[in-house]
Amino acid sequence: MSEEGFVVSQIDDNPADSEVLSLPCSTTFEFAGWRVERQIGLCWGLIVRSIGLAKGFTGSLRALRAGEVQQYTEVLEQARHHALDRLVDHAKAMGANAVAGVRFDSSEIGNNMSEILAYGTAVIVTSEQT
Repeated sequence: MSEEGFVVSQIDDNPADSEVLSLPCSTTFEFAGWRVERQIGLCWGLIVRSIGLAKGFTGSLRALRAGEVQQYTEVLEQARHHALDRLVDHAKAMGANAVAGVRFDSSEIGNNMSEILAYGTAVIVTSEQT
């Protein structure tokens, strides 16, 4: 694992658009080249986001047509990244150096508010080469 971080998403194969996390996160329970030494426990990151009046109004107008509502997509994409950042912070606070089995969950709370939850298992990984 390098100190530069770990690429978790890349848009349109453009490395300049990559998001970098300070520790590896995987949707699987394995990390190629690394061995899970210890499971610490459940970790999570949670955020509740409102769409806001301006985006909510323009989004509602666009929803009248078929197709993607970009205002809602943008807010949910930002919320997902924020929840993932909080997940990483929680795992670090627990003493982990990786998160396995990362999942996302979402639900609606009231009008124009969404809860985004990122969760996984905080783990300690070591190189298989040692």
